[in-house]
Amino acid sequence: MKKLINLLRGYVEIEAIGAFPERLLNLCAQNRLQFWKLCWIDATSFTFRIALSDRKRLDELAQRSMCRLTERGRRGAAAVAQGILQRRWGFVAGVVFCFVAVSFLSQFLLVIEVTGNETTPTAVILSQLQRVGVRPGAYGPSIPEKEAANAALLGLPELSYMAINIYGTRAEVVVHEAEKKPKLLDESTPADIVAEVDGIIEDIQAEAGRPMFQDGDIVAKGEVLITGDLDLKEPEGGTVDLGHLIVRAVGSVTARTWRTLEETIPLTCQVKAYTGEERTGYGVKILWFDVDFFQNSSISDGRYDKITKTEQLVLFGRAFPVWLTTTTLRGYTLEERPLDQEQASVRLEQALAARLDGLLEANQGEVLRADFTAKEEDGRLTVTLLAECREKIGRTIERPGETGRHF
Repeated sequence: MKKLINLLRGYVEIEAIGAFPERLLNLCAQNRLQFWKLCWIDATSFTFRIALSDRKRLDELAQRSMCRLTERGRRGAAAVAQGILQRRWGFVAGVVFCFVAVSFLSQFLLVIEVTGNETTPTAVILSQLQRVGVRPGAYGPSIPEKEAANAALLGLPELSYMAINIYGTRAEVVVHEAEKKPKLLDESTPADIVAEVDGIIEDIQAEAGRPMFQDGDIVAKGEVLITGDLDLKEPEGGTVDLGHLIVRAVGSVTARTWRTLEETIPLTCQVKAYTGEERTGYGVKILWFDVDFFQNSSISDGRYDKITKTEQLVLFGRAFPVWLTTTTLRGYTLEERPLDQEQASVRLEQALAARLDGLLEANQGEVLRADFTAKEEDGRLTVTLLAECREKIGRTIERPGETGRHF
C-alpha cells in the first residue's frame, strides 16, 4: 500500500556525497523528512529515495550538512505530470484551453425540446419562445425559467401550462394544451333561420321559434324557414292584447337540393422542358449564423426550379443546432403543348367533386346522385356537375332588436 502511495505522490532517487554524509540523514530525521531505500556506496556516499514534494527542503538540509546531491531519476505519477508540464507546455495549454472552452460553451443552449403538444405545432411554440429569449445559442444561466415560461404562455392562448427546465446545453419545454370552451348560445339577440339554397324540405325541427314550412314544401334561397317572431294568442273572449314574443330561432332543416358546379380550362398549356443546366450549392447554419459555400449559382435565363434539402446534425440520438443545406437549381424553358382532353376532363371532374364535398361538409350533407357533362368550345374545355344532395340548408341570420315580449 505504501509503495502505491509513493508511486502516486512521485519520488526522487538521490545520491548524496560528503565528508560526513550521516549528518544529512540525522537532519532528515530531525525535520521528519521520510526517506527509504537507503543504500551505502562507500563511507562518503549513499543513495536513497525521498518524496517529490520534499525535494526543495532536502536541498536546504544538504547545504547545512555540506553534502552534494545528484538526482538519479524521478518516478511516479506526479513526476510524469511535472515532466509533461515542463517539456510540452503547448499541449498542456491547449488542454486547459479546451477544458475552459467546453466549460464555458456548455452554458449555452444547443437543443430545445418541446413535449406535451398534440394540436399546437412545435414550430409555433419555438417561435414564441424565441421572442422571449429562449433559443439556441442563448446563455442558459441568464434565462429566468419561470418568468420566460409565463411570458411565452401569454402569446399562446391555446396552451394552459408551460414549464422550462434547463439542463446544461438542453432546454426541456413541457406544455399542456387548453381545453376548448364550448361556444355559448347568444339568446339575447333575435334571429331567424333562413334557407341557404333552394330545395325540398324533408325534415324541419324547431327547438325555439315557429316553423314556416312543412315537410315536402319547396323553398327558395333566402326564405325564412323558422322565425323567431311568435304571436301570443289571446284567450277566447279576451280583450287584452298579449303582443308577440321575440326569440332567437334554433332548429334544423334537412332538404333535398340540387347543386350545379362548373369548371373550365384551356386545352393548351405551357410545360417545363428542362435544359440540363444544373447548379448545386451547399450551406451550413450553426445556431443563428448562415454560411454559404457557393456563389453565382443562378441559371443564365432566370428560369429554374429551386430544390432545397435541409438536414439537421444528429449524434447519439440527439439533435444539435447545426443544419446542412443542399440547394439544387435546375434550368428549364416553357413550351406550349396540347392537353389530353380525356385526362383534362378527369382532372376537372375531380376538382368539381372536391368543391362539392367542401360545400356539403359544412352542411352535414351527402351526395345522392352526380352527373358530369363536358363541352369543348373556342379551345377551352368546360365540365359541368349536376348533383342531387341531401343537406341541412338552414342558416342563422340575426336581426336588430332584443329578445323578449313586445306589444
